[in-house]
Amino acid sequence: MASRRGQGTSPPMPPGATGVAATGQASSSRSNSYPQMSLNAMFNAPARISQPHLHPDKINGALWFSIDPSVNAFIRATWQAYYMGPWKSWRSVPDERRDSWWQTFVQNFYWEQQFNDLVYALWKKETWTSIGEWISTKKRKNKQPKYINENDWTTLMEYWATEPAKKKSKKAAKSRKSDPLGKGVYKHNAGPTVETGEPPSYTDLVRRTHTKKDGTFVDYRAEELVTQAEMEATQVSNTNSDGSPQSPSATSAPSRILLNQAYLKNAKGKRGHIYGLGSAQYREHAPSARVPASLARNLELELRVSGLETSFQSVIDDVSAVKADVGAVKEDVATMKEDFAATRAAIAELIQSLRPQANPQQQPPSTQA
Repeated sequence: MASRRGQGTSPPMPPGATGVAATGQASSSRSNSYPQMSLNAMFNAPARISQPHLHPDKINGALWFSIDPSVNAFIRATWQAYYMGPWKSWRSVPDERRDSWWQTFVQNFYWEQQFNDLVYALWKKETWTSIGEWISTKKRKNKQPKYINENDWTTLMEYWATEPAKKKSKKAAKSRKSDPLGKGVYKHNAGPTVETGEPPSYTDLVRRTHTKKDGTFVDYRAEELVTQAEMEATQVSNTNSDGSPQSPSATSAPSRILLNQAYLKNAKGKRGHIYGLGSAQYREHAPSARVPASLARNLELELRVSGLETSFQSVIDDVSAVKADVGAVKEDVATMKEDFAATRAAIAELIQSLRPQANPQQQPPSTQA
């Protein structure tokens, strides 16, 4: 007997989620039991603003992909509740079913219009990868998942038993274990996020996610990239504008921006991703640009803003110095006025003392008539 689709315990949904993925109600309709309406109408629905908010900077407690597990759990619950065919991967899913999953997400979350492209890209990435990972796991264990009925699962098992499918699977497994740079297979030992409060440098983030408790790296390439970036950033930080090295007393640790720029320069992957950063690289990603270019532009803007802030602070310091000088001049003028007044009083007293004094006992001689 075929098992019912969508049964089983669903992952916890974010507060306020009201869509079918949250309630667990299954339907075979084209739009997951939603009324037929355009995607534009869904985006502009007044009720949507009351749904959980998404924002890459998590402003006012907003949620975000891979940082808040409930977002990714909602996506997985959606496609599992409506997995209605022998689909071995995202590519096998009909367009109308993909659209219905996206409509479910749109009606259960709210985000600003400027993030439409970014949200869709991350939603698609999570849907795409989670379908592949979850089905591959069930395939290896030869265990039928609850969200795929018996007939569809039998069809999939028959396909995987064919020679072309076996050849493709073997090639994919070899690719996952490949080491094209001769630096070992990619490894990390941290969860999806590292909460730091203050944004860490890329080198610091990679250290935290690719080292053991004793500080030993578990990934040789990550260690090489971090070491190289820290060395280059330190060299730039301790070099004068004319290229000469600073004196030992003037040296300082490199800034976060310099560390990020040095790491970004050497860690670009062939497919447009940054090695070792995981989902963190998407937090500053502009939808209209590839990840490395977007991060590089953001770093340049941050550096310019930092320079403007430094210049502005320098102007403030100069104005404060001018005010102090003017105050000192005013005090000097006041002192000069006091000294001048004292000098005038002394001169007046001296002049007074030099004048001949009249003797009242001496009478002037009388005049003879």
